[in-house]
Amino acid sequence: MLSRIWKALDARLEEWLIVACYMYLVLIILVEVARRYAFGDSSEWGEMTARYAFVFLVYVSTAHISKHRNHIRVDLLPSTLSDKGRFWLYLYFDLLNLILVALTVYYSVQVMKLQIENDTLMTGLDLNMAFAQAALPVGFLLLGYRVIQRSLIMIREYRATGVVALDGGAQSV
Repeated sequence: MLSRIWKALDARLEEWLIVACYMYLVLIILVEVARRYAFGDSSEWGEMTARYAFVFLVYVSTAHISKHRNHIRVDLLPSTLSDKGRFWLYLYFDLLNLILVALTVYYSVQVMKLQIENDTLMTGLDLNMAFAQAALPVGFLLLGYRVIQRSLIMIREYRATGVVALDGGAQSV
């Protein structure tokens, strides 16, 4: 039972989060527009939470795109390399991604600590700004997880077949 839940989460987590964020964005913007035109008033928190939901959506989408290696790239170099060269190039790219993830998570957590210590509040909301800032480390940790997962799958496929697809084995994730 638990393994089925884990497999479902692993397969669709980003997609569910993306749909939830879009649903929230549509709902809150619809409510705010209706309030503005029907009552001549809108809430400060609606706009703020929609803005932070959009930021969270961007970071979760980054992880989803990375999972399938569908980000914008030029395949000229990988397509000219041998499978072994492509394997090492993709591993190098994944290592660079993981370095970016580590730096981003480290420094964003430092900013969150300062926000908690100084009790920095969001504009129009009585929530600590660290709550909104958490989208950055959460999104990048998810990105790091997907990069590691994709790399391990690529390594396993390369060892088994000696072939690395142009997508770096991302379609197996």
